[in-house]
Amino acid sequence: MKALNLKSMSWIMALAMMFIVSFTGCSDDDGEDGGPIAPVFPELKETNCGANETTEISFEANLDWEISSNAGWCKFINGEISESIMSGKAGKQTIKIAVSADGQNYNDDAIAEITLKMGEKSQVIYKIKRAKKEYSDLVITDEEGNVYDAEHPLTIKGNNISIPIYTSLKAQAEDGMEIGFTNPEWLTYRINEETGMYEFTFNTDNEEGLNIKYPIAQGNGVLVFATADAETAKTDKIRKVEIPLIYEGVQADAIGISPTHMNVIVKPDGQSIISGETTSSELVSTIIARNDEFHIIEFVQTYNSAEGAYTYDFSDDGDVDWVQSVIGTGENKDKITLTVGSNEGTDERAAIVMVFPKAVYETIKNDLSGNIIDNNTGDIKTMYNTNIMVTLKQEKIQQQAERITFKAELYGNSQYLNSMEEGSENDITNLKNSPNVGDYHVENDNVWKITIPQMAAYMYSQFTEFGETTTTALLIEAVGMATGQEITEKTSHSNAHGLSLTGNFYDLEMGELVSRSGWGIYFDDPSTYDNNYQLVVKGEDGKTLALCIIEIAAE
Repeated sequence: MKALNLKSMSWIMALAMMFIVSFTGCSDDDGEDGGPIAPVFPELKETNCGANETTEISFEANLDWEISSNAGWCKFINGEISESIMSGKAGKQTIKIAVSADGQNYNDDAIAEITLKMGEKSQVIYKIKRAKKEYSDLVITDEEGNVYDAEHPLTIKGNNISIPIYTSLKAQAEDGMEIGFTNPEWLTYRINEETGMYEFTFNTDNEEGLNIKYPIAQGNGVLVFATADAETAKTDKIRKVEIPLIYEGVQADAIGISPTHMNVIVKPDGQSIISGETTSSELVSTIIARNDEFHIIEFVQTYNSAEGAYTYDFSDDGDVDWVQSVIGTGENKDKITLTVGSNEGTDERAAIVMVFPKAVYETIKNDLSGNIIDNNTGDIKTMYNTNIMVTLKQEKIQQQAERITFKAELYGNSQYLNSMEEGSENDITNLKNSPNVGDYHVENDNVWKITIPQMAAYMYSQFTEFGETTTTALLIEAVGMATGQEITEKTSHSNAHGLSLTGNFYDLEMGELVSRSGWGIYFDDPSTYDNNYQLVVKGEDGKTLALCIIEIAAE
């Protein structure tokens, strides 16, 4: 049996151990002597960085490293993200740091510590100081940078009649500070989302009863801006600004006229002024102008048929003697009452009444025609259309014709249709030479008959539409009446009814506004009507000058 050589075995084991040491002892952190490399930390540095700003820190690490921030408001920028911990390989490093305003106050500075870790050791290498918040004065300015405060009043721009005009302000203090304001009730506002500016204008719905027309002097309102901490902040900086207010009143060149009266027809005596479907002896309009300071201009309008155009006569210097436009007094100083004199001439006549704010009138008064009329169009300048209060035409005195006739038209919904005149399908018949015509006792046997087909008569009856009773009437006009004469029913009737109708309407055939005045009739039941409703025109002596019988033809 062979014996084991222990000496040889020990040598083999020693050789194996040497290989193991050589593999496990060679790393980057080992020194030349085979031992671990000790981390070398840079000296502590301090730097300042403001809130919402960035800075950079630099250091050199002799080992793989990791840095961290102990403050949430101080983070490292790594590409597109911010983080509180970063790591990297040994070498020189420059790292960008972002400082936010989170937690910043007005009392204390804040310090963030940046810790570098290499191996098992850590050390603070940077201190980042973020200064406490600094108060700034609250400053109120306009768009041009003009400052407003107790010594510099703010003038609110005058409004237009229909469009509010805004006065803009900017309020500034330190970043992030909330700013509010209080304003008098006669002032309203909006905030411009694009510019961040406060925009103020006169509140036409104010409960103080202040009128858009009148200026408001200093001492009747204060606009107060204040920071959110105005009552608590311990600083000598301005936190509250009180601004005295002034309001200009409505714009100096603005005018409002309500209502306006266009295409008015005036009867020769001047007592019947027809505006739309309303007849009265006068027209009244309320004027909006700064401080109720306005001027009335009246001028004659004449139509030149040869040239197909209107001409305007300002020779009376804005005062037409047959038109009276009177400005009220006291509580009615903003009202104009217009009346028209009687027309004793043989021609119809027309006039226009315009109203101008005092500021505008002063600029045009030396040449009314040249300033108001457009030389190119020969008409009133478009810019002055809103200054027109009344356009009117007065009829001439009508002499009685040798023979009064009748015409009929459908009257309904402010329109005239289906005219019927003598000789048109025998709708209107002259009965002068009919048997027994003398029994009617009419001057010169001037008797007429209007025959209405029964189906058509149903158009002139009361009917219900959407729960409302509506009447479409047949308007009968007497043609050739003298001024002052009128058409009316001879006697009332149980099945036929009538009423006086007067109004201005646009005639499609004539292409102009015309006045219609006559007697409108309608029936309760055309099928039972007895053909005995009569209309008459009487003279001053009470004699019947013309008579018209209304008949419904049997089907």
